[in-house]
Amino acid sequence: MPIAALPTTTVSAIGSCQVLTDSCSLVKELVDNALDAHATSIAIEISSNVLDVIQVKDNGTGIPPNDFEMVCRRNCTSKIATMDDLRKLGGKSLGFRGQALASAAEMSGGLRLTTKTGKEVVAKAIEFGRSGDILR
Repeated sequence: MPIAALPTTTVSAIGSCQVLTDSCSLVKELVDNALDAHATSIAIEISSNVLDVIQVKDNGTGIPPNDFEMVCRRNCTSKIATMDDLRKLGGKSLGFRGQALASAAEMSGGLRLTTKTGKEVVAKAIEFGRSGDILR
């Protein structure tokens, strides 16, 4: 399923207005996303001041190019579309709020995401601004 905005009713029901509050919660969310993307290897790099670099690298499935526009937008996820999808998901995912990357971009003033799916030969690096817009 492609990444899409959740309906307002679903956002309210699952508490999607929650934001990341510190670097630890950001790392947790990024690791959860990696595991949900079937990663079997995850490497975490954090600078000594915990401000300059927080990087999570994994070998998960990657993000397809047609989802780049939505990946850093609030309440956008590829895992569910409605509350009914929660029943189907039933413990098969570590998260689905669509907040981690949006919150990371907002907290840091922007971020760089590098991703590649199995269908692509070369990874793509995308820079996002504070509001989740693609800068380049």
